[in-house]
Amino acid sequence: MYEQLAEIPVPTAAQFISKGSGQDVVQVSYSVRDHISKTKRTMVKSLVYSYDGLSPTATPLQDTDVVGQIVSPSGKRRAALRSVKNSNGSTSRFVEIWTDDLLQTALDVSDYHHDFYTDEFLSSLSFSPSESAILYTAEAKAPETEDIFQRFRFDPDFGEGLSGKKRPAIFLFRWDISKGGKDSSPSLIQLKTREDVRFGQAIFSSSSDKIIYATGYEFTSDGRMLGVKGCFNRPSGIWQLMLSSIPTTEAPPEVTSKKISPASHSCRSPRIVVHEGRAFLVWLGGSIGGAHIACNLIYRHEITSDGSKDLAFPDETPLIPIIDTPGSDGFPGLYPAYNLPKSASIQVLGSQAYLLLHSNWGSRTTVLRISLIDGSVKNLTPANDDLYSWSVLTTNGLDSVICSRSSPSVPYEIMLGKFNSDGVVTWALLDKPQLPGSVSKALGSIRTSVIPIPERGLVETILIQASSIIGGQTKLPCILVPHGGPHAASTTVFSATTTALALEGYTLSFPNYTGSPGYGEEFIQGLIGRCGDLDVQDCIASARYLIKLGISEEGPGKQFITGGSHGGFLGAHLIGQFPDFFSGAALRNPVISVGELSTTDIPDWYFAEFGLEYPISTISNEEGEDQKSTFQRPRLPPRPPLVTGEIFSKLQLVSPIAHLDAIRAPVLLLVGAADRRVAPTHGVEFYHALKGRYAAEGVDVGKKVEMLIFEGESHPLDGVEAARANFEATKEWFLRARASRD
Repeated sequence: MYEQLAEIPVPTAAQFISKGSGQDVVQVSYSVRDHISKTKRTMVKSLVYSYDGLSPTATPLQDTDVVGQIVSPSGKRRAALRSVKNSNGSTSRFVEIWTDDLLQTALDVSDYHHDFYTDEFLSSLSFSPSESAILYTAEAKAPETEDIFQRFRFDPDFGEGLSGKKRPAIFLFRWDISKGGKDSSPSLIQLKTREDVRFGQAIFSSSSDKIIYATGYEFTSDGRMLGVKGCFNRPSGIWQLMLSSIPTTEAPPEVTSKKISPASHSCRSPRIVVHEGRAFLVWLGGSIGGAHIACNLIYRHEITSDGSKDLAFPDETPLIPIIDTPGSDGFPGLYPAYNLPKSASIQVLGSQAYLLLHSNWGSRTTVLRISLIDGSVKNLTPANDDLYSWSVLTTNGLDSVICSRSSPSVPYEIMLGKFNSDGVVTWALLDKPQLPGSVSKALGSIRTSVIPIPERGLVETILIQASSIIGGQTKLPCILVPHGGPHAASTTVFSATTTALALEGYTLSFPNYTGSPGYGEEFIQGLIGRCGDLDVQDCIASARYLIKLGISEEGPGKQFITGGSHGGFLGAHLIGQFPDFFSGAALRNPVISVGELSTTDIPDWYFAEFGLEYPISTISNEEGEDQKSTFQRPRLPPRPPLVTGEIFSKLQLVSPIAHLDAIRAPVLLLVGAADRRVAPTHGVEFYHALKGRYAAEGVDVGKKVEMLIFEGESHPLDGVEAARANFEATKEWFLRARASRD
């Protein structure tokens, strides 16, 4: 059943391809796991529906070698980045411009740069206002030099999930729109930006082909590029890049750069919204340093006259304030994804313009409508839809939004939201996956609920069971699944692994412990300095409360635990602090010894989350006004700390390794050999420590500890083969533990 569930297509993006003639066409991109070829495939599907009556039709899923695509503001042109695998194993890269379904121009850019960037942190794809140019980002080639040591010089990349990405560059592709057909004189120029900032997420201004806005990622004072995946608190900001002239191959423009976001905040994801002659630049921001994910802010600046030389950005007041605790309406503050949707705006209610995004709200992700005028927030998730988690994929910029939604029993559905002139949205189902009858029947048995945990503040747990398995049994073995982060959250989104484990005859409990986003800023910050204590107590309280309710029971073969990263940290803590409670544990890339941070891309995590200082500074607005300015920080930049003997001792005391000798439960360790976030040595050394202890006690070591190492796999262990092996190994490990305790 796991394979069938894991192969259900997961929507990743969408865009409106055409508008008019009484019909809309939406193209949805999917990530699809292929267990035969052991790869993930990118596939697309087109959905066609009419204005006056939905009656949607869908094309079959199709493979695509298009890695990036965007429709121009007028809807007349489409840009595509194509990456084609050649028979000799090499890759060819092309930039294509289509007009009215005809290829207007194309260029083989294989020799200009390395791979296109398609990730959420650095990728760019934007049309200029004249629709005669686009910009995108790609890995630049190493500069030619006579320095024989240059290829050996250390050049940090962007860390976990972005290994090898070191030199993101903005490329500007232009063509002559006055010429028809393919004879349009295309040209490609790499923009020369300042060396001390790595730029990505670039977009054109809405008023000038010579003005670009981008996210700039900054180095720390000790030369690190801190890992950005899962970390919203990096030294990054929004920059305005002004070109001295319209670029040509013969005369590349000079680029003047100016940082326009507050130096005190980490900022990302610039977007432009044009409404009734006014243009607004909006972006997401939050605190620098500290908790890796905290309450987010939305900044808005009017850029109607952004071509003026004296343009200033004096307003540093965010649209929505930080919410310490949810009010009477339950709104917990903004906890969105890393980026705003590429097309995030709608325009209804006359003079109003809005952003649409999805954000954590308790144990779900919900769709929010945010006014660009007054910052008011409205939850658009249907009132009778209390278990789905939603994601905003795109809007048409006017009155329609495309979302995906899912729950543990309902895989990803594509939903259309249509706004009337009063701003009221009506939701309609556009598409859903076609499932075998056996899979549909199994999913129909899944039951989900959210249970508050008394006397633990806002802590709650998501409970998932399969009613078809329960039968006359009311107390199935329970698996506690603490999430990672710790500032991530478990939500009611569909998960193949979760549903498959429930169908194997388990109750699953996903506690959102203190520190989880979606419950207000006090809930986030309440965990800082108390990791290994408060989060552990929240988790065990969740497990014990289910026993009190009669949902599960305590005893041999009755309670299990699994988790990855910080979830693995909690799993190791719980089997050490409560050695008689759990009958088995499966831990993925767990944090075992907090003082061991030698190869991590986020050394600040190991300090900040445990209440220790790790200062991070950023370039101020004044420092960032000129491309040629030297890399200047404050006069005495803060120096990141070293792990002294005293600090190491403090961190070890709050680490799971401190409870090694108390552990009795059988432990399965699942470790990615290429993990950049948690050094693989955490799992390896824990394995040896457990094995040595059990051997000294004369215990059958093979039944007490096992470890699987996945070469080439990084922190998530999310490769097709690795994910399946993780599921099967965990299932067998728990079955063995149940059998030995029965």
